[in-house]
Amino acid sequence: MRVDMGTWERFAKAPIAEALLDIRVTFSAPVELARLESFHDVIRDNYPVKQGRVKWHGEIQVAKEKVQQAIRREAEGFMFKSSDSQRVVQVRQDGFTFNWLKPYQTWEAFRDEGRRHWERYRETFRPEAVTRLGLRYINRIELPLPFDDFRDFVKTAPDIADGMPQAISALFLRLEIPDTKRGLMAIVTETMESPVEDGRRLPLIFDIDIGRSATFEPASAAVWETFEQMRECKNEIFFASVTDRAKEMFR
Repeated sequence: MRVDMGTWERFAKAPIAEALLDIRVTFSAPVELARLESFHDVIRDNYPVKQGRVKWHGEIQVAKEKVQQAIRREAEGFMFKSSDSQRVVQVRQDGFTFNWLKPYQTWEAFRDEGRRHWERYRETFRPEAVTRLGLRYINRIELPLPFDDFRDFVKTAPDIADGMPQAISALFLRLEIPDTKRGLMAIVTETMESPVEDGRRLPLIFDIDIGRSATFEPASAAVWETFEQMRECKNEIFFASVTDRAKEMFR
């Protein structure tokens, strides 16, 4: 719910397990890994842990009734983590990601720190264009057991036909919801984990991933204007999806 015009209710126990801000880019020529690694020099004090990032390529070839599979591993960038692993800066040959793990603070704190690192990435490596923006919030909602219906907490939930056993032991629900007004695509995914606290709580993962594929000039203010629209879209989905009973758990 909105508290007043332009703001959303903030929860003392918000269920956000991780927030990610992602910017995909293109370069006129590939950025060397050594240059990406040097990004650590400036942020080392706050992000002392360095890890390489790799991507995997797979190929399947069929020749003379034989199937051959080839998988290769290729370095693509680096992750720099804070000492508590709560925040992560990722610099890659195809873009930049900023992760903020639980405990989450505020949108403003998350956005502003992500933007500072992005500006340094942009000024250091000079990407040719931004091609995609992504904003993802992974919520982990621990539901008290027992309960009769997921809809007691989340309004978008699996519907099991009458006459079938109503208990479920696994869940995967994925919705792709276009926001034609803003030119965004929202992907909402629901899964559940194994019960915790000696079976007293069931973790429900409510994942909201907002994306926009479009071309932006890397220094354009439109990049951050779009992120504000994406955050608004994410909040609309979240607040429309959770029930009053769930909101009481977050307060």
